[in-house]
Amino acid sequence: MMVRILSILPLATGSICILIVLIGAIGYTADSETVGIPIPPCAPGSDSVCEVGMNHDNLSIPQPFMLLDVKVTMEWDHPNDAWVAIVDAEQIDYDKCEPNDQGLTGCTLSDFTILAGGPESEGSLVWDLEPGSTRFITAGKAGTLTLDTNVVTYSYSVGLGLAPLLLLGAVGVVLCLSGVQMAFPIRFGNKGGSAGR
Repeated sequence: MMVRILSILPLATGSICILIVLIGAIGYTADSETVGIPIPPCAPGSDSVCEVGMNHDNLSIPQPFMLLDVKVTMEWDHPNDAWVAIVDAEQIDYDKCEPNDQGLTGCTLSDFTILAGGPESEGSLVWDLEPGSTRFITAGKAGTLTLDTNVVTYSYSVGLGLAPLLLLGAVGVVLCLSGVQMAFPIRFGNKGGSAGR
């Protein structure tokens, strides 16, 4: 009787693990939000010579985020006039590219390591968020002299990464099976035990 009572512990723990796996697999998607970003003007020529605007602060993503599957989706309403990108903040030469009070830098596209988006993004990007430091940059396309504001709509979805899902799922199944075995032990017959009788 005591063994059956104790079997509740692995069953409960295993059930919680499996529940976390189900919730992590479904994930969570946030409502969309918008922000206005000024479009830096750019003279006719090539996109590669357009000066870039950048936010002032790093977005630092801690190491535990490697356990999660986080996707950020962005769309902007002036794809023909400007582009948006996410860049590796650790690769930026801040002596050269530090933004001024208006967020403009003296740098161009070639001075940044792009993680998502850029001139070829055609008005949207999807970023698989990973640990590290990042910044957001934007620039007008060649020939863009508009003073309009680029309205960026963004949202994100969060779920458990594949490795934690598999690990928790395996642990949950093993714990549940152990609990069942404790409560209702399966006895295997002793082969040959009655052969001499």
